[in-house]
Amino acid sequence: MRICIARSHKDVLTQTFIRNQIKGLSERAEVFPIYSGRLPQRSDDGKLLSPYPVWLIHQIYKWITGRQNNYFGNYGILRFLKNNKVEVLLVNFGTTASYFVPICNQANVPLVAHFHGRDASKSNVFKRYIHGYQELFKYAAAIVAVSSEMKNKLIEVGASADKIHIIPYGVDLSIFRPSDKPKTDQPIFLTVGRFVEKKSPQSTIKAFAIVHRSVPACRLIMVGDKSGEFDQCVQLVNELGIQQSVEFAGALPHAEIIDFMNRATVFVQHSVRSRDGDMEGTPNSILEAGACGLPVVSTLHGGIKDAVIEGETGYLVAEHDIEGMARQMLRLAQDSGLAVEMGRKARLRIEREYNIHTQADKLFHLLQTVAGKSN
Repeated sequence: MRICIARSHKDVLTQTFIRNQIKGLSERAEVFPIYSGRLPQRSDDGKLLSPYPVWLIHQIYKWITGRQNNYFGNYGILRFLKNNKVEVLLVNFGTTASYFVPICNQANVPLVAHFHGRDASKSNVFKRYIHGYQELFKYAAAIVAVSSEMKNKLIEVGASADKIHIIPYGVDLSIFRPSDKPKTDQPIFLTVGRFVEKKSPQSTIKAFAIVHRSVPACRLIMVGDKSGEFDQCVQLVNELGIQQSVEFAGALPHAEIIDFMNRATVFVQHSVRSRDGDMEGTPNSILEAGACGLPVVSTLHGGIKDAVIEGETGYLVAEHDIEGMARQMLRLAQDSGLAVEMGRKARLRIEREYNIHTQADKLFHLLQTVAGKSN
């Protein structure tokens, strides 16, 4: 089968789920990845899909008429789909997928839209793309959501329930796995993610500060790009007087993140709905932590509610419940046996429900069905 995979940008550090998607499908079919963003559409080797003069004409035409979708703008992608005999187009992010509706319609290629997070939750996104989304929901052969909550939200804004397929991300269990090395007696809490409002890093810091009062030897390691609300987090740590117990590790490659997970006792993430409605899909870091045998303390939020089994593989508290989060962190810090047992069950759950190969199979079979190639 011949699949074209589209996304807005090529190499975004935090979008490992798309890189995994391309890799997994490439092992099962012939895949033609493309990307656009603010640039003209390009194939993965960086080549323009349209001759540059044609793209310039598109820009002038769009400026005069205000029409994003026009002959000149779509010329390259239409030619690409035809020349590569593409049988189905998988587009990452609903916002990007909405632009491909007239293209797929003209090329007579079925479209599968893959939603991930903010594209299915953020209020200003829904406002801006309301008409595009309605056309997308009508035309798309299938829609992929990464959590049950995301499916419900898409239904709420007009998507047909029978078109939506819940396929969460998968984890490479051969890379993310428990370490054989013994852990330190010093409790280590780990969080991995951007310093942005929906991950509420300040809430994690405040909860840790409460735990630190009872267990002064505990530590918090925060992995993530030092941007967004990073400076506020550093200031908060200093104000709380816990700077000797908090490490800001910066953005790290997978190998180093795995090393931290193998040293940690508990994974923590206080995800919340941001003021503009932005929410998580199913955070990869939580799945990866479970695969490494870590219990998770997080919030009743998005796909986290599907990934973590309360009282079995971790604990979930209400959004903004800092004291509740601290209580569960403290429980695991003071009971290493409980932390180990929950971590063992977390690994088993990820093996059953979030194996990267199983998830890739599910997506591939969906694309096969859409392309009319299901056996």
